[in-house]
Amino acid sequence: MSENNSMTFSSVFLDETPPVDVRIDEMIQWGKKLTEYRFVRGAEGSLSFRTKMGFIIIGNDISLANIPKDMAVEVRGVVFGLNRPSIYAKGQVVPSKETLLHSRIYEVLSEINAIICVPCRAILETAAERGLPSTVVEQSVGSQELVQEAINVVKLNQSAKCFVLKNYSVVALGVTMSDAGKQIEAILDTLESSAKFKPGKRKVSK
Repeated sequence: MSENNSMTFSSVFLDETPPVDVRIDEMIQWGKKLTEYRFVRGAEGSLSFRTKMGFIIIGNDISLANIPKDMAVEVRGVVFGLNRPSIYAKGQVVPSKETLLHSRIYEVLSEINAIICVPCRAILETAAERGLPSTVVEQSVGSQELVQEAINVVKLNQSAKCFVLKNYSVVALGVTMSDAGKQIEAILDTLESSAKFKPGKRKVSK
């Protein structure tokens, strides 16, 4: 068991071999693609996709611009104890602090197979005018209170595939990783061309 006092859960590694899935490459590419926008550069967030055993998510405190392939971990289960939840995983790194959020969304929405969570102040500032649902109360990152706030939003806005966590980040839900990524990308494209936010050059992937 790996303990990390800054986390809201404990990690129990069932197997320390990194997960293998062709979709990990797509997840890495989407992380890089989104951070090419000036509004997201250098950001730490989380990406995940559903598997037969659970879901694969990136490790904690990893820049979305450069996700090492062995920094992905497969979450096999979540057990809630008296003190804090335990995450049962396959991999070598502690999963993202947003793991509980991803786990609960997958539990509630069976049709969702991919989730992207990206901190972006510009999107948060324009969420209301874009009609993006939002949590009402700001909660600590990774906390069960934040998860519950998010699930309340999801249940009240079942047709919405993109919402914001108050003063924290934007969350996109998709049937595929590309589906989720394109939702955030579409918003970022409008920000790049908006008169409210002076456009800046995007880096070009080689």
